[in-house]
Amino acid sequence: MNSPQSKRVGRPTKHHDEARDALIKAATDKFVKKPYDKVSIRELADYAGVNSALIKYYFENKEGLYKAMILEVTGRVMANIQAHLSGNEFTSISEVFRSFTQVMKQSPEFPLLMLKEVILNQGVCREFFLQQMGNSHVKVIDSVYRHFAKLGKIKPNVDPLLFRISLMSMMIYPWYLRELMHKMEGVEYDDVFLSALVEHNTLLMTSGLFQSSEEQ
Repeated sequence: MNSPQSKRVGRPTKHHDEARDALIKAATDKFVKKPYDKVSIRELADYAGVNSALIKYYFENKEGLYKAMILEVTGRVMANIQAHLSGNEFTSISEVFRSFTQVMKQSPEFPLLMLKEVILNQGVCREFFLQQMGNSHVKVIDSVYRHFAKLGKIKPNVDPLLFRISLMSMMIYPWYLRELMHKMEGVEYDDVFLSALVEHNTLLMTSGLFQSSEEQ
């Protein structure tokens, strides 16, 4: 016979739906700052302000919560980028950088999660992360190249793969450095700095990879 507590956990309510969101938020905050094996279920539940039994109910275990967090964060970022690309007929690469910057301001933890999972291999689902990125999310970046190539704005000798690598590097790498730049240079990733970064990246791309007629 189930205890009163297990019965409550087994019947989600509006409060429990909010608890799920709180757990995702807790996972995002904790796993960005600490290695996977240094974050406990109790710590996640306490941070979210919920009963730890809800982790089992919604996600089965800590790894399930971690994967759900990865999907939520990466999915939100890429869906927002895709929405920007689908809803706009960009005429300049600066508009792409600006749109991406607006998205990243809402999810600055995304690049750090990518760094920890893919490059440092500090998580537990590197292959899962790569599969999600490779099967759907990176294709969003592909569409940027196709869009500007179709408009005839990219130089004919530019390799599509190298274009995408350069674009992703310029979009994401500055966010890896956010904390370091703040500590070393006092840089705040505010609207003034991000606007200057967009202009700088636009100049680099248009000077090297775009036809001379591309507006800067």
